[in-house]
Amino acid sequence: MIEEPSRDSGGMGIVRPGPFLPRKMELKSLIRTLVGEHTTMKEGLRAAREAAQKHDFGALAKTLAGLDLLFRQHIVDEESTILRLLIGVLGTKGAEEEIRVFQQHRPIYQLMRRIAEFASMSASELEANQEELRNLFDTHVAAEEKQIFPKAKSLSGRLQG
Repeated sequence: MIEEPSRDSGGMGIVRPGPFLPRKMELKSLIRTLVGEHTTMKEGLRAAREAAQKHDFGALAKTLAGLDLLFRQHIVDEESTILRLLIGVLGTKGAEEEIRVFQQHRPIYQLMRRIAEFASMSASELEANQEELRNLFDTHVAAEEKQIFPKAKSLSGRLQG
């Protein structure tokens, strides 16, 4: 189970409830942190699913609350640092594919919020939402880790200003 994140002023990859600001990290360290967070979020989604299957709605709510904080910080870092770099070097047209991948943040977040409203869902609705979230999240993470992050690393030296 993931713990509720907290934020420190040194930008060491720790998150506390907003306002969410980009963490000040060197690009390679940030990408390593983001990839690690992908693993943490996958584990959190698995823990949420297990809690829901056991009808342990307290654990489900706590897990989703921790994921919510982590996911919001994660989005801020990806969009303000990684996407900004890609658009800065490639332009909007050249970064269209990456923009499409980052646009998946909204439906992922909406699904997480929908699952958090578990009290009004039947078991089958909850399971369907969790399955949709897991599939969307896995596709999104694969695109970031296999395409976007490597491209950002290779282009980081080309950004001027």
